[in-house]
Amino acid sequence: MRRAALLAATILLAACSSDPVSAPLLSVTITAPKQTIAVGEQVQLTTVARDVNGLTIPDAKFTYTASPTSTLSVNASGLVTGVAAGTGTVTATSGSVTSQPFSFTVN
Repeated sequence: MRRAALLAATILLAACSSDPVSAPLLSVTITAPKQTIAVGEQVQLTTVARDVNGLTIPDAKFTYTASPTSTLSVNASGLVTGVAAGTGTVTATSGSVTSQPFSFTVN
């Protein structure tokens, strides 16, 4: 009986907590002001993570990957730099969710 009462109290406290439980991450989306850049030009990505309810996850952390690195580079804050003429993509990952590749052309 004590265990049941303790369990019920724990569940009640958890439900009343002021710290909301986040919904699972569903998607990561990248946008940029343009997709064609010059060699040496930089473009800042805007990256958004959304939960299963479609709500933005404001504190999401992202890891960026450029491919091929001979054409594009991307730093930890999502700043893309054109390295050499060609086409390439950038993806962003948060947790176990990776965005669709975002394409760039470097002239």
